[in-house]
Amino acid sequence: MSRLVRFNMQENFVSMSKTQCLTLSIISNGKAIFVINDKIIEIISPCIFLFSCYDKISALESHQLEAKSVNFHPALINKSLTYENLMNDNFYEVSDKHDSNLLSPFFVKNEFCNGVIRPLPQIYLRISEWFDLACKAEKIKSSEHWQYRVRRYLMQILFLLEDTGISCKDSGTLTDEQLVDIVLDHIHMNFSNEISLDSICKLVYVNRTSLTRKFKARTRRSPIDYLLHYRLNMACELLTNSKLSISKIAEATGFKYESYFSRQFTAKIGITPTQYRQSDGYEILNTKEASIVEEF
Repeated sequence: MSRLVRFNMQENFVSMSKTQCLTLSIISNGKAIFVINDKIIEIISPCIFLFSCYDKISALESHQLEAKSVNFHPALINKSLTYENLMNDNFYEVSDKHDSNLLSPFFVKNEFCNGVIRPLPQIYLRISEWFDLACKAEKIKSSEHWQYRVRRYLMQILFLLEDTGISCKDSGTLTDEQLVDIVLDHIHMNFSNEISLDSICKLVYVNRTSLTRKFKARTRRSPIDYLLHYRLNMACELLTNSKLSISKIAEATGFKYESYFSRQFTAKIGITPTQYRQSDGYEILNTKEASIVEEF
């Protein structure tokens, strides 16, 4: 299995694998100019970049480029997907034919599709999350079935690209409601990780001022204030329903330092985390911040 898939969390496109693999790259930051099959193409983050071992690719220049890639053999998806069969379209079973179609964007390069895709932000986010889960499964190898989880996440990415119409390079226009929904989903799924206003802006292609205005109109809070309150609400849940230490709860809810967590908790909730745990959470109902629990 290891020969069928390899992850690179710091892709620089300089020492790319020359093996018989397909490559899916997620460009998360910066931009670059590539020569792809003798054609100059500019790649601007955030986007998805697909190519095969048959493509001739070289980087002319890049600026603050950050990317992660997975190289995988088509047989990882379906053992019938040999390069000979893919090139000659030698498929008779419906499932084999469909799986080969899933991989066609890695091979097809024309005026309509050059391998660079800019999906809607929520699609880009989902792909990035599944990529990270696949990479984690490959690194940990916690059970003999880890390879199936890697394949499953990659298949989910391919199905999602297929469903969203991969040949479409324009991301379209998001309504304010859709934009805020994406930000809310991002916060709810990643509150335990580091999140900044700039990283959220990159996610939805909106500047800081516009994002804050749209988000406040919906939630009455700025994105970062909402994030803080959501983290505190999750901390309340853990204090009430788990035996984790205060430091572990601080870490699990996205606070780097226990001291900072305790200060924020006390300021917003009105009592310390320890007092909250000892009171089984009931005292929060008598504070001004009772709305924290109600809002989420």
